[in-house]
Amino acid sequence: MEVLQCLGLRDTSELEEPSEFFSSGYHTVFTSKTKKIHVVEKDPDDDKFIECAAALNARCVITGDKALRNIGDYMGIKIVTPKEFLTLPDH
Repeated sequence: MEVLQCLGLRDTSELEEPSEFFSSGYHTVFTSKTKKIHVVEKDPDDDKFIECAAALNARCVITGDKALRNIGDYMGIKIVTPKEFLTLPDH
């Protein structure tokens, strides 16, 4: 949290729960090179999330975005809500 405060984020209360989630063993990975994928017809700007997930061999994308959720599954990558993610047996 101190790092976030140094970046100018004073009210970090909303970030406490996600920070605890990731510090408990989940990891964040970034990628800069992705293969262009065109799968989210209703909102093409959302393709970037599928591109990143595919590039990093992710098992799922967690989102509340309806256009993404309507995809459901892309090449074995599950697209789920946060609630659905928490009920997955292998999360």
